[in-house]
Amino acid sequence: MKRGLLIGAGYFSHFHLDAWKRLPGAEIIAVCDVELEKARQAADEFDIESVFDDVDKALRQTKVDFVDIATGPSGRIELMRQVLDHSVAVICQKPLSHTYEGACELVDMATRHPAPVMVHENFRFQPWYREIHRIIESGVIGDRIVNLSMRTRMGDGWSEDAYLDRQPYFRTMPRLLIHETGVHFIDTFRYLAGEPIDCFAELRRHNSVIVGEDACHLRLHFRGGAVATWDADRYHESLSDQPRYTFGELLVEADGGSLWLNNEGEITLKPLGRSAERHDYQPSTSGFAGDCVFACQQHFLDVLEGRVECETSPQEYLKTLRVVEAAYESHRTGQVVALSDSASMNDSPDVIKTSGRVVDLSLPITPAMRGVSIDSAKRLETDGWNATNLSLYSHAGTHMDAPRHFLPEGATLEQQDLSVCVGPARVIDLTPIEPKQPITVDEFQRAAGEVAPGERLLLRTDWHHRYGTPDYRDALPRISIELAQWLVAHRVAMIGVEPPSVADVNHAVELTEVHQTLFRGGVLIVEGLAHLDQLTQPIVQFIALPLPIVGGDGCPVRAIAIETPSPSSLAHEQTLTELNQIEGDA
Repeated sequence: MKRGLLIGAGYFSHFHLDAWKRLPGAEIIAVCDVELEKARQAADEFDIESVFDDVDKALRQTKVDFVDIATGPSGRIELMRQVLDHSVAVICQKPLSHTYEGACELVDMATRHPAPVMVHENFRFQPWYREIHRIIESGVIGDRIVNLSMRTRMGDGWSEDAYLDRQPYFRTMPRLLIHETGVHFIDTFRYLAGEPIDCFAELRRHNSVIVGEDACHLRLHFRGGAVATWDADRYHESLSDQPRYTFGELLVEADGGSLWLNNEGEITLKPLGRSAERHDYQPSTSGFAGDCVFACQQHFLDVLEGRVECETSPQEYLKTLRVVEAAYESHRTGQVVALSDSASMNDSPDVIKTSGRVVDLSLPITPAMRGVSIDSAKRLETDGWNATNLSLYSHAGTHMDAPRHFLPEGATLEQQDLSVCVGPARVIDLTPIEPKQPITVDEFQRAAGEVAPGERLLLRTDWHHRYGTPDYRDALPRISIELAQWLVAHRVAMIGVEPPSVADVNHAVELTEVHQTLFRGGVLIVEGLAHLDQLTQPIVQFIALPLPIVGGDGCPVRAIAIETPSPSSLAHEQTLTELNQIEGDA
């Protein structure tokens, strides 16, 4: 029997104590709270023998195997330091700290602690998510998730006295919805779909009596190609009698079908081409949200017994917190923020992962290219070194346009914001495409789906295969003026195209109107890309840097894409390394 001390006797601690009372193999023998009366009330309700208002005293006078920290994040670092001075296991409520830096400090402390430390992140232990994970693993709706869409309407934050009855500190938190609630869904999305590679978030506040945000639209792209969205609002109400049971409705779409989770915890499956059927399982109605606190704490006991690896260790949970930070950074800047799952815990969330397969997206520059002349200036045999004179048309080959290209007062090349030139880019497959075809908004949306502000988009048309033929320049598919306006309205940061221009080079009015529309809307243009058909992932890290030509209207660039290794390829690489090591040892 594992004996435990619970610290913090506030609202949510009652769910902890209820679960501990029902869990075989564990017993809470003491409760500690700075308000001793709260500790006494909790002890009376759950038949606990000892109460304290001082953590050090509680730890000295009780012999426990673990500590359950159920306090709010204020003073968490000092509290954790007090607890970790004793060689006991710890399960600690989220959020770990008010700040990311504080969370990093706590993780560092926990890493050095000899006993297990677990974050009490219970949403992933809700029975429907455990069942959905099992369904996905079974392949019933396919092998690859393409979309996760969660809609949350809690309706507990619209009144003037919002949150006062349960968690009044919500009212003064400068960061509320993502920091306090969204962190659960980010962790759940990670549990179902793996690691995200970028994040975009728009945050809003509906209730003026609170400080932080109470509504948001969050979007994540994942390494495996899935896209997850969380449309959340604590202000408005749902039709559910129990909005805090599932906290919303979830749609999961995979390559072989779909599933739906409703507000009652019911799951409906529909493999492609087959009728929809209600999935047979029985979620609990005890405790909190399907008794997920019970399941979470059972997992902690399993960790202590060495039966399982900890799913929410502080080091692992820091990956979730990095996405939280990226969401706030995205809202602040209006940009998509890149993430790296290999970053160290103190790295900022906009770190771009540069290891992986590199694909050259550039056309080779040769004298045969239009506007290019390469002549010998110095020869090794006569001058002691080789050098050439280069004459390059500023829009030759794979190149970047500057706004000055079509706007009299537009920004010039050396003024280009380089942060737009580097970062995650999504490949939009528009193949097959016809010569001279205008790309309409409807056609683009069918291929691209939802487009978020700040996205970089690479438009695959396979047009680079026509390089060297008259069609390459004179019959190119092009962006319609309506699509150019749509891209601007959606605040796209960059588009890259395979033809030598985004518009018909033989139609001056169209050419000018499309370019000016994109430039005035702040859209960066890269033209003449190649080899997009060699990319195997829907999102890549894209780099195309211009020369800092003062007054420049454009210049050739070396454009590349970096594909992050998939988990399976990394595992395969590790296996090969191990086999080679064995052969070497033999």
